[in-house]
Parts: sequence; structure tokens; C-alpha cells
Amino acid sequence: MADYANSSPERPRILIVEDEVNIREFCRLLLRRYYDVVAVEDGLAAIELLSTQTFDLVLTDLQMPNLDGIALVQHLRAHHLETDAVVMTAHATVETAREALKLGALDYIAKPVDAEQLQKTVRTALELRRVRREKERLSDLVLMYQFSQVITASLDVQEQSAHLREFVGRRFAPSNIGLSLIDADGDTLVVLIGSEPGQSLPLSERDEQSLRAAHYQVIECPATSPDRLIEVVLRSRDHAIGFLNLTRNSEQPSFDAADRHLIEIFASQIAAALDNARLYRALKDQYEQMIAALAGAIEARDAYTYGHSRQVSRYAVRLAQELDLSPAEIERIHYAGLLHDIGKIGIRDDILLKPGPLSPEELIQMRRHPQIGVRILEQISGLRDILPIIAAHHEHFDGTGYPYGLKGAEIPFEARILAVADTFEALTADRAYRSAMSPEAVLQIIQDGRGTHWDPQVVDAFLRLMRRERLWEQSPRLRQVIQPPLSVESIPS
Repeated sequence: MADYANSSPERPRILIVEDEVNIREFCRLLLRRYYDVVAVEDGLAAIELLSTQTFDLVLTDLQMPNLDGIALVQHLRAHHLETDAVVMTAHATVETAREALKLGALDYIAKPVDAEQLQKTVRTALELRRVRREKERLSDLVLMYQFSQVITASLDVQEQSAHLREFVGRRFAPSNIGLSLIDADGDTLVVLIGSEPGQSLPLSERDEQSLRAAHYQVIECPATSPDRLIEVVLRSRDHAIGFLNLTRNSEQPSFDAADRHLIEIFASQIAAALDNARLYRALKDQYEQMIAALAGAIEARDAYTYGHSRQVSRYAVRLAQELDLSPAEIERIHYAGLLHDIGKIGIRDDILLKPGPLSPEELIQMRRHPQIGVRILEQISGLRDILPIIAAHHEHFDGTGYPYGLKGAEIPFEARILAVADTFEALTADRAYRSAMSPEAVLQIIQDGRGTHWDPQVVDAFLRLMRRERLWEQSPRLRQVIQPPLSVESIPS
């Protein structure tokens, strides 16, 4: 029979499992002065009790009817990792002790049970438990600090999701993680972690019940018992922005109160970081739309150059990747490629759209467009770091370019990349004064200008990239009309 007397949440709780009444009562009476003690007669009764109550320590005999101590210790290790075990055995041999420890027991006591030895073993076990839990608490604090540092260092939602998967997996060891986020417009739920990342679902309502239902509609989550499921609504600025769920399978231990408390703390950091990244992405999208609109302003004046800037940006970005530039440098090249010709807004139509060669005076005016572009864009603080690229995209490696006659390393490396991409795109597309050249002919021109017009390192990378990937074949605006080959010196400005 079980003894449920003297329950107190402040004191450690001990479960005694022993089929011999005298030993069971001896242990119960000896320990109840300092601990909350419950005693049952076999392993089956212990498992039933453990399903509804928690204990700090189980003191169990090895030889019992119905379910022995070995099976009980195995059950504890599989389903109640927070509960320690000490076994009692009438066969106090070294081999018996080793077997008990292999099963996951913390210690063993030899029968007949000695009162002093029993109290000492229990005190030691509970102290080890206290120290272990304190180490775990400190470990959780360190993990939380590391997680906070990592997740707030990025404003990329996908990168943050990867960090979340890593840290949550390390601490909680779930068999399944599901994470969804409401987009910046507030009308679509997007899967970040799940069976199909990127999958989305329109939201009709944003209350917690609707959010939960939508989350499980797009997240493939295996059925599990409530004790192996954690669900958290992610909130930022008092608004629900997403949903997180963790599950464990039947072979894993249940989530305990400490797990659930810690995930709530995780969730608050996750929500704040994801919300910041989401808003940053929305602002960046608006920023890129503004840049695209600026780029379109010049292209709208000339049907022949429509799409030129986007294509130059595409070539320049791939070339920058080929040269292993950093993400920040690649982003600058992307924006500079879109805006490199914005200064042509300041060039008169009779010069810009002239169907033939430019006169010397007209050529001087045309060559002012990099400086005009800089003056236009310098009013936008977010674009100031691309101004040197735009200013120098017509400089030549040998110093014969314009507008400043920069030479070699004086030319920003990003501008050297942009210059090659701009030349290839311009010569392989129709213009008012000529038809498109073949890509092979243009690649030869760039090869001939290696070390004079263009940086040799950039030229080599561009030729390697283009011959491997033939990027021009993916260009919808390219019309490959074969023209007589040009020399490097005859390349239009």
C-alpha cells in the first residue's frame, strides 16, 4: 500500500519501492523526518505513481514481483530523466554494483540496510542532484546568453531560423520543430521550420486560435501526447507574429516544467529577433523598389537600354560571387549595377538618343554622367557607400578612362567588376547607333583589353564564368545579331 502522508513541496520527495514490508517501513520511517516519502510494494505500482507525481529520488529493491528494480530503473532513464535512482541489493558484490550503475542508478545500498548508510547515501544522492541541477541552470543561462548574442546579430530570417533550430535542438532535443511567421503585411503565415519551409497560407484572422490552426495546417506535426508537446505563440509588441511547437516521440522523456519555462524565455527572444528581421526585410524591399524605380527612370527614356541596368547588375553579382567577395560587397555591387547609369538623366536627349557617333563636344557631355549620378545619389544616405563604384565604372586599368583617369588599384575593386559586366551587356544588346554583337566576339574584346581597359584578375574570372555558365543565354532582351568585330579602342562610352 502506498503512504501519501507528510507531503510538502519544499522538501525533497523520495519514492521507496520494496516488496518486503519490514524493509519498506524501516526506510519510510527513517527518512520521513527530513523528506517527503512515499512507499510502494513493486515496480508496477511505482510506474503508475510516477505517471501522476514527480520525485527527486527513487530508492528501489532489485528483486521484486511483477516488475523488478532493473526494469524500473530502465523506465526512469527512458521517461523520467530528472529522477535519480539508488538500488538496494542483498547481493553486495562488485559485479552487482557495476550492473546497477550500468542501468543508470546513481548508487547502491547493500542489504541488510544500515540506517546510517541509508541516510548518508540519500543525502549524497540529493546533494549530487542539487549540484547537477545548478550546473544545468548555469548551462541554460550560458546557452541563453549565446543564443541571444547569435540571433540578435543577424537581421536575416532564414539565418535566424537556422540558429533557432541549432540551439533548440541542442537544449531540448525535440524529435520535431515547427516554426511559422506572419509576414510583414500581416495576411500570410509562412513556414520557417517544418517539412516544407517557404510554404505559406493566407490568414483570415490573427487571433491565437486561428494562428494555431493555420500553423498546424502548414506544419507537418506527428501526433503526440500533451506531455511531449510544447506550443508557444510568438509575441512582439503585444501582437502575435508567429507560432512555435516542439514535440518528442514516445521513446523520449516528457517535457518537464523547467523545459516549458525555458522555452517561454527562448520564445520571447525569438519573437523579438524575428520581428526585427521581418520589419528590416520589409524596409529593405521598399529600399530595393526605390532603387529599381530610379534605375527605371533612365531606361524609360531609351527603349534600346530598357533592362540594361538589371542585366548589368546580374552579371556583376555573379562575377563578384565568382571572385568570392563578401555578402556586403556583393550587395553594394548589386545596387551599383542597378544605378550606375542614373546620371544619364542629366544628359540631353539629342546626345543620349543620337543614332550615330558623338562629336567631341557631345562625348564630353556624355562622359559627365558618372559625376551627375553621384550628385543625384549623394542626397540619399543609404546609397553613399556605392558612390565610388558608380563614379569609377568607366575608369580604365591603365589610367585612360574617365572621369578622373584613375589607374590600377586606385579604382575601387567593385568598380572594376562593374566595368567588365557593363561592357559585356552593352555590346551584346542593340543600341540606337548599332546592333548587338555576338557574345563570343565581346568576350574576345574583353580578353584583348585585359590589363589595359580592365583588371586582369577580373577579366580572367569573367571569362571563366561566362564560358562555364553562358549567362547571356538566360537574357530575354539579348538579340544576337552578328556584327563586324570591334577593337578595344572603338568601344562606345
